[in-house]
This record gives sequence, C-alpha cells and structure tokens, in this order.
Amino acid sequence: MRPRTPRRLLAPALLALALLAQACAPGALIMLNPRYDPQKIQRVAMVDFEDHPSMVGSGKIVSGIFEKYLFLGSYGMVDRQQVAAALASRNLQSTDNLDLFEMRTLADKLGVDALIFGQVTDFTDTSEKTVVEDMALEQSSPLVSRVETIQSGPNGTVKTRQDVLTGYATSTVDTPIQQTETVEAHVGLTLRMVDARTGEVLWSASASAMGPHLNDASEAVSARIIHALSERLKDAKT
Repeated sequence: MRPRTPRRLLAPALLALALLAQACAPGALIMLNPRYDPQKIQRVAMVDFEDHPSMVGSGKIVSGIFEKYLFLGSYGMVDRQQVAAALASRNLQSTDNLDLFEMRTLADKLGVDALIFGQVTDFTDTSEKTVVEDMALEQSSPLVSRVETIQSGPNGTVKTRQDVLTGYATSTVDTPIQQTETVEAHVGLTLRMVDARTGEVLWSASASAMGPHLNDASEAVSARIIHALSERLKDAKT
C-alpha cells in the first residue's frame, strides 16, 4: 500500500493571486466527472504541457508555473524531472498520447494515482499596435465688430469705420490622431487529469488570461483554472 503524501498549503501570495485572477476576469471552463472522488487521488504526476505551435518551449514554461498552483488542490506532487526521466526511460516524449498500459506503467514507476496532461493553446507576447482615435481639439476664432465714428471738421462731417476685436469664439473639432497602444501578453491553456488505473478523465479545464508579460499571463491563467476547479468541487459536494 502506497503511503499518503502529506498535503501542502499554497503560499498566501499564490492564494491572493488566484483570488484576484478569478475576480478580474471570466473564470475557467471546468468539466467534472461525476464519479471523481478527490479523496482517492492523493498523489499525481504532471507531464510537461504540449507547446503552442508557434512557440517551442512554451509548454515547459507554463507547466513549471502551473505546477505550484496544484498545491491549492492539496495534491501530492511528483517532481517533473522525475516524470521526464520516467518517460525517457521508456522512449516516450511528454507530448505522446499514452495508452492505458503506458499510463499504468508510468503510474507504478512514479507511485501516483493520476496523471495531468495539458496543452498551451496560446502564447502571445506583449506587442504594440498603432490606432487612430478622434481627439477633441479646441480651436478659437476672433470676434470682430465694426465700429463707426463720426467727426466734424472745417470741411464737413467725416465718417470712419474700423474693425475692433471684441473677443474669441471657442469650439471643439474631432481630429484623427495616431497613437501607439500596448497589447498585453496572452496565454491560453487546456488540461485534464486522468485516472492512471482506468484511463478515465476525472476533470478537464480550459482558460486564458492576459498580463504585462508572458510569465504574468501564465500565472494568471494557472490561478484561474485552479480556483475555478476548487469552486466547482465545492459545488459538487452540495
């Protein structure tokens, strides 16, 4: 019988980020197997996520960030280097679709109840774009009044007319102005937890998030998924 791995608590900073991510943007899409019993999944192994097609190495980056958020779900975790070594020993890549025999073999080698697989669906870095916006610019026009004066002299009456500035009329005009805007980094992620004994998907999740940099977006999407999963599991108990 495999000993249970002590459960760990998520650091307060990670918990705060998870709550912030849930509050500031739409949550993750969670699909939960009605037969999933969290008490039966004590120890899990996470396979490095599949890369986004346009960014080699993105899977390893995002899975490294997501890994720490799994502690919010109180799972005992196997180090990812051990998982990679176990896959390599069987000449398997992290992106391989493992059959049930391979999953059971890997689970026995690592001593886990379930495996987590994922794919980075977007990994777009921060960029800049030029936009044209109408800006209300103020302009003023002089107000001129014509003043007539009459003067009497030895040769008779002389009339003179003179334009006098009396003020300014102010108005606004919409003028197209080019501006440069910063588009935040965007990371999308889908993943699933699979029972290593039966091959049954226990839950699946997908979400995306933005941030000032790719790491920030990866943190945000990880927090969003774990928080949404936690809430979904609470609802399932009621």
